[in-house]
Amino acid sequence: MSWASVVKRNTASVVKRNTASVVKRNTEKPVEPTHTPDEKQIAPVHYDVKPEQESLAHSLAIIEKEQQEQCKPTWVRLRRPDAPQVIPIFKTRDDMCQWENDEFWKNKKHSDEVFEQRTQEWRIKNNWLLPPMKTTVSKDEQTRGFYVANDPNHRNTAVVYYVTPFSTEIDLSSDAGPINESMVDMVWCLIHSRSDELVACNTVADFKALFKRNLHLEPDLRHAHAYSRRKDTFPLKMLWLLSQKANVFPGKARHGTARWTTDPLMTQPAFDPEVYSKSMVFFSSRKCRDSKNAIVIGQHGGREETGICVVHQLKQNGDAATIRWLLSAKQLREMERVVFHPECSPFRESIDYDSDCYGYYDDWL
Repeated sequence: MSWASVVKRNTASVVKRNTASVVKRNTEKPVEPTHTPDEKQIAPVHYDVKPEQESLAHSLAIIEKEQQEQCKPTWVRLRRPDAPQVIPIFKTRDDMCQWENDEFWKNKKHSDEVFEQRTQEWRIKNNWLLPPMKTTVSKDEQTRGFYVANDPNHRNTAVVYYVTPFSTEIDLSSDAGPINESMVDMVWCLIHSRSDELVACNTVADFKALFKRNLHLEPDLRHAHAYSRRKDTFPLKMLWLLSQKANVFPGKARHGTARWTTDPLMTQPAFDPEVYSKSMVFFSSRKCRDSKNAIVIGQHGGREETGICVVHQLKQNGDAATIRWLLSAKQLREMERVVFHPECSPFRESIDYDSDCYGYYDDWL
């Protein structure tokens, strides 16, 4: 039995019971309260169930449509099966607000659980699985930019972060909306669930074809791609994220790449493109410490460029440019997922120096 049918059955029964309770309560002859002459009369407060019923009906319609179209589930607000069958009459509006707040968080927790279960079922059915999250960090990994911290979106949940160049914020920051999240998720799914097809991409044209075949699995990215002025924007951006030159994915290090020797915070002038490149990781610009154990994250001089592939002469050869994969399909499937954390700019002045992949064509080799 699918989650959609279970949710529909349980939610419909709850709505029916609550509606019946409200109708019964409103049609019954109210009992007149008795008060002493000096007691202040306070009118009871009734909770309006109509907005909630409309919201539940809308949520069920979304779930049913997604099930019919076999598309990626979206989060919708639901009412848990064990919710109160009878809505109380409140003495004051404060009492009602407190009850409503408690119900909100309980129903949100239930909605989160249903969404996670529906999403996991959909991922399994379409073989579009994310890698398991990385849970531990060794001392050696700490020097390369891995660290453990609490997830701001989930209480009491620790995740493993990985420091990336400050110039990647425009591509990796979740503040930019669901498109960045969808793009990063798609890259992780390609690594984990399409690893054989990924390493079989010998040219940029092959990677674009792989992107096009799987684009329907990420609705947010598909919608953005449909209205993109350049149809190669997202596949090239994703391929760039996988490359060593981006220094984003913790794959294989490119030994001998430039590393800083002087802290840019102490450098005059503040920005020198002959010394620093936008693929560098600095560490010195962040207070990368575990507050509990006071362990420094990262090392002096940053780290060498790391990645999963190298693209040869993209600017000159375009779609015919060749791709050299640095990890095997088996190694890709075994990778653990991390949360990317672009570091703050180490320079005192505000510099328009983002990670636009088109500016990297000369550097990808």
